[in-house]
Amino acid sequence: MQTLSLQIFGVSTGFITAGAIIALSYSTVPVFLSHPNEVSLRHLRALFSSGSHIFPQLAAAASTAFSVLAYTAPPASPSRYQYIVAAAGTIGIAPFTILVMKPTNMTLKEIGEQGDEGIKKSGGEQRVQELLRRFGRLNALRGGILAMGAGVGLYAALSQRN
Repeated sequence: MQTLSLQIFGVSTGFITAGAIIALSYSTVPVFLSHPNEVSLRHLRALFSSGSHIFPQLAAAASTAFSVLAYTAPPASPSRYQYIVAAAGTIGIAPFTILVMKPTNMTLKEIGEQGDEGIKKSGGEQRVQELLRRFGRLNALRGGILAMGAGVGLYAALSQRN
């Protein structure tokens, strides 16, 4: 029963979190692009703040569930390795965010803090729009990484049922 609960929790938390991250990219970035950059950057800061309090914790929870499943799986079994991959994939958003997304995020944050002056210093309105689009693509990719981890976890769970 604990195994089934962990499987359901890990897979559902992973997919729901991935979906939320991807949805943010496809729903908010177009809205940001349709408003003045100063307004968009202010709202993006709020998005960064709220997202940083939700998504890493959910990814860590899914990863923990997959880690426990890997630990309790029979040694050298395919499911053990699949759960290890699922755990790494779901928590993989953390290093991706730090190593790949952070430069774009920090640039957008710094420009937003400086307002119109920051927009001018950054290279103008077009540069900010370019950075917002980049954020949207990278954020969607981050959600895809999480979804792949959850997908491997789902595959492992279903493989054990056969």
